[in-house]
Amino acid sequence: MVGIKEQLNPFFNPKSVAIIGATTRTGPGKFNPIENMMGFGYKGQIYPVNPKYDEVLGWKAYKDVKEIEGDVDLALVVIPRQIVPAAVKGCAEKGVEAAIVVSQGFGEVGEEGKKLQDEIVKTAKEAGMRIVGPNTLGTHNFFDNFTSSFIPIKKREYDPIGISCQTGLWFAGFPRLKFGKILDVGGACDVDHVDSLRYYTEDPDIKQIFIHMEGLRPGRGRDFLEATRKAKDAGKDVIVMKTGGTEAGSKAVVSHTGSLAGEDKVFDGALKQVGAHRIRDYTELQILSHALLKLPKMNGNRIAILTHHGASGVMAVDAAEEFGLKIAEISEQTRNVVQERSPKWLPIGNPIDIWPGLMKDPKGMHMASLKAVLEDENVDGVVMSLHIADYSPWDVGIYGHAEAIRELAPQYGKPVIAVPVGSVQDGTRRALEWIKNATVFDDIRAAFRAFSALAPKGKEEQK
Repeated sequence: MVGIKEQLNPFFNPKSVAIIGATTRTGPGKFNPIENMMGFGYKGQIYPVNPKYDEVLGWKAYKDVKEIEGDVDLALVVIPRQIVPAAVKGCAEKGVEAAIVVSQGFGEVGEEGKKLQDEIVKTAKEAGMRIVGPNTLGTHNFFDNFTSSFIPIKKREYDPIGISCQTGLWFAGFPRLKFGKILDVGGACDVDHVDSLRYYTEDPDIKQIFIHMEGLRPGRGRDFLEATRKAKDAGKDVIVMKTGGTEAGSKAVVSHTGSLAGEDKVFDGALKQVGAHRIRDYTELQILSHALLKLPKMNGNRIAILTHHGASGVMAVDAAEEFGLKIAEISEQTRNVVQERSPKWLPIGNPIDIWPGLMKDPKGMHMASLKAVLEDENVDGVVMSLHIADYSPWDVGIYGHAEAIRELAPQYGKPVIAVPVGSVQDGTRRALEWIKNATVFDDIRAAFRAFSALAPKGKEEQK
């Protein structure tokens, strides 16, 4: 039996692609997938299929997919819905093993559309062909320079993230979600989130998997959870955004993809059992994705807080409780290190207010206090709340916080999260972003949400 990797490879890295419904229109706003493939650097064979043309963008055109002389790994179907079944049948007769149905108006819009979709599925199943879609943007693969998207996507840096989604929205990417591969299952008449999860689990390019899910076909819930468990066992973090949890949202899901949304609370509990991280919005997704890729996992859930001002320490205590984390009971040795550099009147606890001490020696205080908490066996992670006022003419470097993190964080297997306050701290953000074992978030709550994902199983539950 052909494995899932072999089944889905043609969607991500085909040697040849037939575009059924190819167009000669080019330029902005023309939505030409052939133009996009060529512009993105695809080096495989392209077969335009459209009886209107003899040639499309320099490629020989064909009236029917069955007339193509060579093998076709992938068919991209971009035609009106009523003729899609015939085109899929032609692909099956040609021996095409994978097809992306971009066209809309199938199971998500009513009985007539469902009949057309069922016909497609029946043809594909009998031929052993896999179908992505309908109503999909298809796939995009930065690793191998392939795109099936009818919207052009620029080349950029990317991370080892694989996305399985039910909307083309995610193809745009986000500042801290630079995916390497993406598959829009669309209406998921055949290939669905279970298949893509299994594929990414076997994919050596992918270390983190993000699932945007509106729903699953009946009977696929248990398979999805088992696939998630196996991905986790394979060392891959799985992040899930399940939408359509409200009654109104469930109705919207049906109209968008024709999927069943399912009972939200039951799904939430099941995800926790298999070790997946559930998120609710784009911001939370970027926090978890970045933290899981960039920072080491923690041995426990005890956090030390180094702060320039007491107010952020109070915020940190609140955030720790919200996300099921603990304020670390720092050791006597750590207290002594900080106390030696602080006024005698200042009691040292956690949160650790280092401001009075750093007024004498900012560089020395940052270095000594960070080293102490990193070496403290009672501490699993460290947050540093840094404050430089917008109106200060001083260079941010005089505080020495960046130097301390740059020198110390790589030496210990504990996550260090800096939270710079003040818009002038863009330099601090850039300086700290890619230090080993360290990163930057814009607020205290985001830092503790990140820690919650790095804590051992059972500690990352969102309150």
